Amino acid sequence: MNPLVRLILAVALGVAWYAVSRAYAAGSRVNKEDPAGLEQRHRVTGGLRALAFFGLVWFIASTAVIFIFGLVIAIVAPPENRNFGEGFADIINSASGATGPLNPFSLWGAIGTMVATIAAVWISQRVARGKSILDLGLRPYRELPLDLLLGIFLGPLLFAIIFQLEQLLGYIVGNRGPTFNWSQLAQAFAIFICVAVSEELVVRGYFLQVLNEVWGGAVSVVVTSLFWGFAHLLNPRATMLGSLNIVVAGLIFAYAYSLTGKLWLPIALHFSWNFAEGAIFGYPVSGFPVSGPVFEPLVNGPQEMTGGLFGPEGGLLSLLAILIGGVILYGWDKIRRPPGLENTGPGPNGQL
Repeated sequence: MNPLVRLILAVALGVAWYAVSRAYAAGSRVNKEDPAGLEQRHRVTGGLRALAFFGLVWFIASTAVIFIFGLVIAIVAPPENRNFGEGFADIINSASGATGPLNPFSLWGAIGTMVATIAAVWISQRVARGKSILDLGLRPYRELPLDLLLGIFLGPLLFAIIFQLEQLLGYIVGNRGPTFNWSQLAQAFAIFICVAVSEELVVRGYFLQVLNEVWGGAVSVVVTSLFWGFAHLLNPRATMLGSLNIVVAGLIFAYAYSLTGKLWLPIALHFSWNFAEGAIFGYPVSGFPVSGPVFEPLVNGPQEMTGGLFGPEGGLLSLLAILIGGVILYGWDKIRRPPGLENTGPGPNGQL
């Protein structure tokens, strides 16, 4: 996720926590007029405090990791035709761009993001919520292997549907492949694992579960999906339709989380979606091109259908595939849900 998003988020959450804390302070008019709602207001204040704390720690951890990684890269592999200061600045700036050694879809950028994210979530869970990071849904369970297989299978299946639809509609005017650059594929595999772990830990992990404890499942799912979708507006070649599609994908990923009360299924689905989109079928992933894909299609069709340079996520064909994925998850839920799982959500009453 773009460092600018993290900074904006940290400031917004801090301001919201301060404003709500002042409004709900002891002796405030709202507490005097509505004493029955005091417990809920305490939950709201506590939830905003936990989110604001995370936003601050996440931004600090991200900044520190970018600085350390940038310094190491500037020493070990400095950019050509740059002195140390200029090269170091270029590397640091690449963390917010579409190219360079620390861009979000580079290997070191993805690893750095994951390291900073895990550190921020671990600290926030321990300090702000008094819980373990494993309580976000990272503990193993009986059906884990089957859920991982489903998540890994769904991504290629859904993009195979998109690929075939584009061929049927005449949008693919050329295609090179299959070719197998195993080094590039291994790098893409590592990058998309890091991306999936980072984003799911934050969005369907910490954010969704804090909000779920305060406002319940429906609000937490909608708010986190909106945040995740519109955060992608800062990606290269982003479009409003693409962001709305990603909001819908966020709803589906939240549904995948709700099926098990664990993060493993959405992590696997998130990974396989990105890997299939970029490394297998050769599309841009949220505006970022992927090197050495198995197929390289030449797409020439209306942007509102194909997504254009943002990738299929920016088009209506992707929205159709996302909805098909939701239907498959619904069917999977009916097949594998064990008795009693309905009330194992993360909220105080299992709301989600």
